[in-house]
Amino acid sequence: MQDIFNHLGTILEEQLRDWPAAREAFRNLEKVQTRILSSSGLALQHNPARIISTTARIKPAEIAARSCFLCEDCRPKEQRSIELDDRFYLLVNPYPILREHFCVVSREHRPQLFRDCYVEMLSIASRLEPGYMIFYNGPRSGASAPDHLHMQIGRAEGIPLVDKLRLNEPPASDGPVTIQPFGFPVTVIKGSDPARLWECVSGMSIYDGENEPRMNVLSFNRDGQVITAIIPRGKHRPDCYYAEGTDKIMVSPGAVDMFGLVITPRKEDFDRLTERQVLDIYRQVTPQQPCIKVGVMAASEIRFRLNGSYTDGRGILEGEMSVTASGGMLFWNGMQTGSLTFKPDGNGSTFTLHDVTIGIGFHWERKEDQTFSGSLHFIPEGNMVRAVNILPVEEYLTSVISSEMKPTASREFLRAHAVISRSWVLAQLRSPYRNAFVTDGAGVPAPSAHDHILNRIIKWYDHDQHTQFDVCADDHCQRYQGLTRIISAAAQAAVKDTFGQTLVFDGHLCDARFSKCCGGVTEQFETCWQDEHKPYLSALRDSSVNEGPLPDLTDEENARKWILSEPKSFCNSADGNILAESLNGYDLETPDYYRWRVEYTVEQISDIFRRKTGLDIGDIVDLRPVRRGPSGRICELEIEGKDSSVTIGKELEIRRALSESHLFSSAFTVERTTDENGILKGFVLHGAGWGHGVGLCQIGAAVMSAKGYTYREILRHYYPGTTLGRFY
Repeated sequence: MQDIFNHLGTILEEQLRDWPAAREAFRNLEKVQTRILSSSGLALQHNPARIISTTARIKPAEIAARSCFLCEDCRPKEQRSIELDDRFYLLVNPYPILREHFCVVSREHRPQLFRDCYVEMLSIASRLEPGYMIFYNGPRSGASAPDHLHMQIGRAEGIPLVDKLRLNEPPASDGPVTIQPFGFPVTVIKGSDPARLWECVSGMSIYDGENEPRMNVLSFNRDGQVITAIIPRGKHRPDCYYAEGTDKIMVSPGAVDMFGLVITPRKEDFDRLTERQVLDIYRQVTPQQPCIKVGVMAASEIRFRLNGSYTDGRGILEGEMSVTASGGMLFWNGMQTGSLTFKPDGNGSTFTLHDVTIGIGFHWERKEDQTFSGSLHFIPEGNMVRAVNILPVEEYLTSVISSEMKPTASREFLRAHAVISRSWVLAQLRSPYRNAFVTDGAGVPAPSAHDHILNRIIKWYDHDQHTQFDVCADDHCQRYQGLTRIISAAAQAAVKDTFGQTLVFDGHLCDARFSKCCGGVTEQFETCWQDEHKPYLSALRDSSVNEGPLPDLTDEENARKWILSEPKSFCNSADGNILAESLNGYDLETPDYYRWRVEYTVEQISDIFRRKTGLDIGDIVDLRPVRRGPSGRICELEIEGKDSSVTIGKELEIRRALSESHLFSSAFTVERTTDENGILKGFVLHGAGWGHGVGLCQIGAAVMSAKGYTYREILRHYYPGTTLGRFY
């Protein structure tokens, strides 16, 4: 094979001597025009011959109706095939866009699938002489023959992305790095190890009904070292491709176009395209950072301040204001309207919302003024006003990891949190249950689902009841407190270092849950929410592998022993310095995060239960766990009163029903207390952990980071079987 790649020029000459049509096509390359668009090297090529691949029909029915032009029986008789190995041929490309242009074609007619050629791709790249490249178009990312496995080889002169990668130093680490040469992210890795390349590709999201991520891939040999660039794709073709009249631009981006050399078959497109239009085409065909709508607060009146210039579409505004609602309408500045939006009219403009309630329903609930970037949107909810902040996801994340934990926390922990917070919120945006449920008139989250049969009430609460915004700003979703908590550059750095990175399981975006402290064992998803098993959200021991097997905490006696002990765990190892660096002030008000104790008299617990649930079963005489999850958290609890009994669940409903705010967790045992005559006086709840316990344990992750674990190792620990992928 090495000899073949040392003589590509000779092979091309011999083929063109015997194949007039191909000879003419390559001669026509001398007539193509090239125009540089920007200092970044972005360029246009006018190549009329590209019209064949640009307009190729790629719908399944269209492909099935034509013969495969890469199969041996259908190729021109003059087109020679050179054996590379027992799987691939080398062919001269009869429709070239590069000075030397070849196809590496599967001998077998099989679909375009990267997993079937990436090993050969790296092997060929390592053998190519300097000045050549090998590249791959995904079946929905520019491949004109998605039904036949193939790659392409060509001269790399004038390819802007290759020029950039040759001029700059290769990645310093063995892991992937991200660059943005033309406004979209490109993942770059070095080396010819197939496992490293496949790990990177297998972590990318797959569209439903497809077999691999949408992407273009490029490899070349730089001074004996293979450099590979991976470009995630969204749409195959931009909107302008399908437009009519003067709005139509016939550009169908394949790999070479995405590498910075945009091919235009039509002269009018070549003459008129600007850098701005090309960058817009790129934005349309690559996954982009979405904006998110965050429901920050709801009140009968919201007072706010525009810090800098904002526009409502009619004029420029700033300063203190207020808005109220009545009968489903908003009232502001003497005007009645159905909605109201203020967009920043300059860089650095922010807005402040007064008296935002944080920790709603929890023991740290309080009000504070909060400042935000982005747009401010008001909508009516009955007689209440809802304030919604609209901003890019990455800006949102910078606040989330500063609101959930302190930005003074260790770097690897903040990086891990950036990845899971990004994964979680993007999973909510893509959820099939989006907008499936409603809120009540006051904007209080309604249960996502419930099972209210006879004396059994099972409820769980999830993101999907938000209908007019994507997520809320409180613990019900994930904490978001705008610019209020950003007090150092660490949070920004953690988000930037992991830009676009998400957790992926089996090719799909992970719904990455997390809680404050698991109590020694993480919980499975279905214990807390709908009965859907997510393999990456399973129970595991929050410690190193040598701490012994996970005990069966669904067994009542085992759960009692576990909760009443203090087993060694990552989240039971945090010293004061780690907590002070990692937890916000109101979280530090809760010192007993690992094991805790709550005591009630019969009168106290009966009154709390009656007020919190609206149920009157008489004085409570017993609390009996019916079913526990594998972390020991109770998901069904029978509550016996003097008049009747009721079984409640899931874990959050139990925590709400038995506390003025919320119990720290539902992982508790029940001790009945009596007086000297054996008459029931009350109950002592001995508990473990803080929160639902599913996914990452924030205290445990902070300790892991302090012990030297990387963010990748932290994520592998809490989300087994996942890989790091990229959504945009």
